[in-house]
Amino acid sequence: MNQKNLFKRSALAAAVAIVSSNVYAAGFQLNEYTAAGLGRSFSGEGAIADTAASGSRNPATMTMFNRPAFSMGAIYVDPDVSVTGKSPVTGASTSDDNIAPNQWVPNIHFIMPLDDQWAVGASATSNYGLATEFSDNYPAGPIGGETDLTTINTNLSVAYRLNQNFSFGVGFDAVYAKAKIRRTAGELVPIKTGGLLPADTEVAKLKGDEWGYGWNAGILYEVDDNNRYGFTYRSEVKIDFDGEYRNGIPQALGGTGGHTVPGSLTLNLPEMWEVSGYNKVAPKWAIHYSLAYTSWSQFQELKATGSNGQTLFQKEEGYHDAYRIALGTTYYYDDNWTFRTGIAFDDSPVPADNRTISIPDQDRFWVSAGTTYAFNKDASVDVGVSYMHGQTVNISEKVADGVPNYEFQAKGTAMLYGANFNYSF
Repeated sequence: MNQKNLFKRSALAAAVAIVSSNVYAAGFQLNEYTAAGLGRSFSGEGAIADTAASGSRNPATMTMFNRPAFSMGAIYVDPDVSVTGKSPVTGASTSDDNIAPNQWVPNIHFIMPLDDQWAVGASATSNYGLATEFSDNYPAGPIGGETDLTTINTNLSVAYRLNQNFSFGVGFDAVYAKAKIRRTAGELVPIKTGGLLPADTEVAKLKGDEWGYGWNAGILYEVDDNNRYGFTYRSEVKIDFDGEYRNGIPQALGGTGGHTVPGSLTLNLPEMWEVSGYNKVAPKWAIHYSLAYTSWSQFQELKATGSNGQTLFQKEEGYHDAYRIALGTTYYYDDNWTFRTGIAFDDSPVPADNRTISIPDQDRFWVSAGTTYAFNKDASVDVGVSYMHGQTVNISEKVADGVPNYEFQAKGTAMLYGANFNYSF
């Protein structure tokens, strides 16, 4: 096997992972922006307006607040993702457990009503995130390694009430993305070089951080106090990564010899639409539901260029549009206690042929429950918990030219725990 081909394949795997980390719907397009929403599987989020977090989902809901409102909290994600398989070259096990580390996803929100018609708000959340990690000696190192993405979405928004039925809102998003990808040689390079380059040799390290900007808008239609519907749009966000790339492969074999070289990659986080509803069907009971649609078909290819404008790699992705559907119910027990539950289904946008072990995306099913305890009319605490179950999927990945694809089976589940403190002034 040509070492330059392995280097190029490793570089491509790293770049694909960094982009796919950003453009992943079911697994890594995060919903975790409030504990109350977590407890109902994020159903009805564009219409409920029960905490200040609603302004970041549908800015039009801010007109429902008659006092300044604040909410702050975090959701703890405890995933259990594993892959199983054997090397087609040596027969060595390529199985690995717990490839996704635990993560905290914080959030903070504020809404300020200006008068009976106008309101403004601000929030900071995370819309995208990913972390998977394999050992340095992993046999399929060029497609394993370490993949880490962190994003922060800061939002400023304003809302206007036209009349007792219609409200409109618009917001500005600034998204900060920081990514790191690292890949190792695995078992193939040591075989070909007679141990000259060990399995833990760094064959690709790519990192970068950048800002991207977008906007969001929403409509709220209130039939009456007990029935309302929301429509939300979040625009595409373009992020131009100007990052650093290096590896430990000697230059004679097509590597950088440990030297850092510049590279750039442009990605577009696709637009998203959501329709939500809230209906209080009894004095103490309400139902809520949502349908979200993400235009992942906008992501058809991946292309990166060098500092001189040359094409470093180009790969067809062929993603398809994906949806998320959620249904929940809320029980208003008394002035202090509120209970909620919800279920949801996340559709994956990734074609089966394009799945990778660094991001083994799959359709997911959610089951959630949560509660709110109000200390008084001003202060309350939300807690929520969700179980997320992913279907078992098969993955076939190419590591190098002239080598059979590595075959895997991947499955994943996750527990999510959240808490938020809310205060109205």
